[in-house]
Amino acid sequence: MITNLADDELLRRIQMDDQQAFSIIVYRYNVRLYKIVYGRVRMEDDAKDIIQEIFISLWNNRHQIQSCGALYPYLSKSVFYAIIDWQLLHKKNISRHHILLEKDEPSVFPIENQVIANELRQELMEEVEKMPYTTRTVFQMSRIDQKSVKEIAVVLSLSEQTVKNNISTALKLLRSRMASDKFALLFFCILFKNIF
Repeated sequence: MITNLADDELLRRIQMDDQQAFSIIVYRYNVRLYKIVYGRVRMEDDAKDIIQEIFISLWNNRHQIQSCGALYPYLSKSVFYAIIDWQLLHKKNISRHHILLEKDEPSVFPIENQVIANELRQELMEEVEKMPYTTRTVFQMSRIDQKSVKEIAVVLSLSEQTVKNNISTALKLLRSRMASDKFALLFFCILFKNIF
């Protein structure tokens, strides 16, 4: 039965334009991803839009995705980037709204928003890549793959305290390296407010 197929087989079928296989992946991960996104954005409509865009992107990029077993790590990484983009645009829109209320004249900067989001995301990922291997791996598993401290400890054969220490080290490194850019620091505090 197709609903019981593993992700890699469903991906193979999706790459052959099988819409039923795609529907199964959406059904399999929709609620799980929605909970992660909603937990960050706290806006139901925005969370639904983000999830919809992630699945649209999955379909549009299906031929470029390498088979890697479960699709959840790929999708959760997409969620991570989508939340970054949403946070940046949301803060920018709030700031613009206040400016427009003061100016009382409309203006639109859609390209500027995307450029800022892309630049900050790139800067963030470059800083993550400079981290020591264990710190980088723990941080990516925690923040991109949304794995718990316990799950990371099991996968990497580390104590839970070591995992927590590496996450803390990663955040300190990022804060210190991005401190010169007040906007990046502000965004970073917003994105990771639950641990500051």
